[in-house]
Amino acid sequence: MTGPFMVCKHDDGDGGVRIMVSGEIDHDVSEALSLILINAAEQSGVRHVVVDLATVPLLGAAGVRSLLTGRQVAVRHGRAFAVANARGVVRDTLRAAGVAGILAVETDAVTA
Repeated sequence: MTGPFMVCKHDDGDGGVRIMVSGEIDHDVSEALSLILINAAEQSGVRHVVVDLATVPLLGAAGVRSLLTGRQVAVRHGRAFAVANARGVVRDTLRAAGVAGILAVETDAVTA
């Protein structure tokens, strides 16, 4: 990993949670991201979780797995799950992995 990994969570107060991720998502940080996404999806009152990747320059296979884990937990709890603002290499990685549709990837801003 070359840059700092940071996550900011915003609860809109109406059942929406936006997880804004910054930095590279690789093996070094994937477990932490998985735990953060699981926590958001399991919170009471949450109806949908949006993971905003606008400031993520690189997404490794472990990061893809973290997103899939977060989606799996969200769906299990009856919550919607989407990825927003995947651009460039990150978008290409999700498409190449065949998960862009599963993760409801949006390239424009999506509100939570």
